[in-house]
Amino acid sequence: MDYLPSLLTLAGMHILMAMLPGPNTVVVTWLSATTSRGAGLRATAGIVIASLVWVVLSLFGVGTLLLQAGELYAALRLIGAAYLVYVGAKMLRAGMQAPPESGPAARPALAGRSPFMAGLLTTLSNPKSAVFWTSAFLVAVPPHAPGWLYGAIVAVIAVQSTLWYGAVAMLLSTEVAKRSYLRVARWLDLIAGGVMVALGLRLAEEVRREIAVRAAS
Repeated sequence: MDYLPSLLTLAGMHILMAMLPGPNTVVVTWLSATTSRGAGLRATAGIVIASLVWVVLSLFGVGTLLLQAGELYAALRLIGAAYLVYVGAKMLRAGMQAPPESGPAARPALAGRSPFMAGLLTTLSNPKSAVFWTSAFLVAVPPHAPGWLYGAIVAVIAVQSTLWYGAVAMLLSTEVAKRSYLRVARWLDLIAGGVMVALGLRLAEEVRREIAVRAAS
């Protein structure tokens, strides 16, 4: 059987999901523009590793288990929502306090001053990834697929994540980008922080609605 279409389908789904504006993109962009290229690339490494954690866990059926364990899944998503709001609040605080001409040293640190941990925790804060990949595997991967196909899927996701977020880090850490950032630093901090807070609150609202529906049924 030719498994190339399955691999290409999953690769396409993953790169489109990665390219959509979300917490990962916001963190890499913000760290690259406000701190350094190295910080953006270290955040990328954290995102790649966390993405692979969710993919591998979904291969072992964790996504299905999370859906079946409704309370645990809800709790994990609420923790993730709280983390996104926390990161967003730090960005908002930077936008409200720092003057536009402030340099990288004036920017607040995320996740204990570790860009790697910032990327790792941002991706791990979204347990919906395990559910997404479980559904994607059910749709795109034929039953009884050989083990090498799953290895190839993990490798493709690792490469694509590295290339995409790495490219974002490289682009946003150029001198032109950093100078442009400093001219509108406060507004970009406020926008980035607002996006992160909004994503966290949306996730929390999803959980609240699900709990309300279960309670009413």
